[in-house]
Amino acid sequence: MIKKYLKKLLLIVIPKSLFAKGKAIFFYTLYKRTKNKFMDADPNENFLSISDLRKMQLQFKHPPEYGYSKEILDKRGRERADYLLKLVPRNIESTLELGCWDGMVSYHLMKKGKKAIGIDNRNEGFDSRALIDKVCLIQMDASDLKLKDNSVDLVFSYDAFEHFSNPEKVMSEIYRVLKPNGYIYLEFGPLFMSPMGLHVYRQITVPYCQFLFSENTLIEFVKEKKLESIDFNHCNGWSLTKFRDLWKTYDEKLIKLKYEESKDYRHLKIINKYPSLFKNKTENFENLICSSISVFFQKK
Repeated sequence: MIKKYLKKLLLIVIPKSLFAKGKAIFFYTLYKRTKNKFMDADPNENFLSISDLRKMQLQFKHPPEYGYSKEILDKRGRERADYLLKLVPRNIESTLELGCWDGMVSYHLMKKGKKAIGIDNRNEGFDSRALIDKVCLIQMDASDLKLKDNSVDLVFSYDAFEHFSNPEKVMSEIYRVLKPNGYIYLEFGPLFMSPMGLHVYRQITVPYCQFLFSENTLIEFVKEKKLESIDFNHCNGWSLTKFRDLWKTYDEKLIKLKYEESKDYRHLKIINKYPSLFKNKTENFENLICSSISVFFQKK
C-alpha cells in the first residue's frame, strides 16, 4: 500500500516524461555496464545447480498465456491477415503461409478473396472452421515445398522461423516458389539465445535457463515438479547473428523493405551476475538481447 501511494505521489510531483527518460537512462547504463562485463569475462563451461534453479524459479512469474481459444485464434488470424494486406499491393492473388498451425491467417486471407495455402509439418492444429470453408491446408515440410517455381505472390510466416531445423533451405524454397516482384514477410521469436529462447514458459520461469542450467538439470527439475517434459529440439538454436548472415546471402536477390529487431532488456541483471556462463555460448552480446525479428522482402 505504501509503495502504491508513493508511486502515485511521485507521478503527481514528477511528470511521466521524466520517469520515462529516467527509466531509459537506467537501462542504458545497465546495458553498457553489463555488456562491458560480458566482453571482459572468460568463458566458463560450468552450470548452476538444481538448488539454484529451485530458488530462481520462485523469483519469476509465468508470462501471460499465448492463447488458443477459438475467439483468440480468429482474432489473431484476422488481425494478421489485415496487416499483411496493408503491406502488399491489393492486386496480389496468391499467398503461402509456412508453419500455419491453425491456419486462421490463411482462412481470413481467403475470406478477402486470396488464393490462400497454409502448410505445417503437423496437421492436428488445423482449425475446423478453416477446413470446413475449404482453405487449402496441407501437411508439408517448409524445406521441401511441393509447389511450382514462381507461383506465389506472397510467402509469409509467423512464429515459425525459430523452429525450422534448416532455415537456409526454407529460405531457398521461399525464393524458388515466389514470383518475380513477389513479397516475403517473416515475424518470429523468441530467438534461442534470448531470455525466453528455450520456449519452455509453462515449465521454467527463469530467463536464459538454456544457458544457466544443463539439460540434465532442467529434465530433473520438470520431473521433480511433475511438469511437461522439455523438447530440446523444439527450437533450431539459431542466433541473431546467424539470421543476419542468412539475410546477407540474399542481398542481390531480395530488397529489404522493412526490418526490425526487437530487444529485451528486462533481464540484463542475470547476464551481469553470470557473464562467464553466457560468454561460453556466444561472443556477441546482441545475440542475448534480441528477442524477435520481423522482416519484409521483395523479390528482385
